[in-house]
Amino acid sequence: MPDSSTDVEQRAIELPWGTCRYGLKRSKRRSIGFLITDEGLQISAPHRVAMAEIERIIASKSSWIEKSLSRWQSRKRNSTNLENLLAQGQAIPVRGQAFQVVHTSTARPMLNPWTQHITLPGSVRHSPPAQLKSLEKVLKTHAKEVFTHMAQTLAQRMELPPFQIRLSSPNARWGSCNSRGEVRLNWRLVHYPLPMIEYVIAHELAHLKEMNHSPRFWAIVEQLMPNYREPHKALSQLSPSEVPRL
Repeated sequence: MPDSSTDVEQRAIELPWGTCRYGLKRSKRRSIGFLITDEGLQISAPHRVAMAEIERIIASKSSWIEKSLSRWQSRKRNSTNLENLLAQGQAIPVRGQAFQVVHTSTARPMLNPWTQHITLPGSVRHSPPAQLKSLEKVLKTHAKEVFTHMAQTLAQRMELPPFQIRLSSPNARWGSCNSRGEVRLNWRLVHYPLPMIEYVIAHELAHLKEMNHSPRFWAIVEQLMPNYREPHKALSQLSPSEVPRL
């Protein structure tokens, strides 16, 4: 992920489709890198490369930049964050469904999948940071339960090495798997519909047998989840740092 420190220079360049604004960070890297982040287009370039050369390369990638920024802007329009949803009293997406937040002074934080309610202690006027912390705690607990059950169900479809499900919270990855059998899943996946969750789990479980993205790897993914292509495509256009609107 790009460095968000203050040495990122904000610049703009005129491209055939309009003004392109971007952040430029100089570093010791050997090549010029392009990345769409929560702030838009970010470019990393070696110290030795002249601005004229950087702008020439930007111009050569004009079509890719236009399409990528268009997808990013569309995502931003269709996403929000938990803090805003909580403050506005809106429903929280859980497994792609609307869960209403209920405030009470007696009950502990709890998520009820049958009534689709999330119970939080305190009133609506309670400390926002405390409310957000309670909400995240309930969602993480539910995520661990859902992910573990789904992983165990998928693992019954073929012989896999032993594994452990762990939660993570990176802003740029849905999941990861290492050679020790640790399958880390971004807890924010709990906001998305079950097919998307299932795809990420199938993807990471497949890495238990193939630590690459070769044809053999994708054959394992398909064996675990035959209809993986549609959720795979949908997730490729989303960011783990965003909460989908219902």
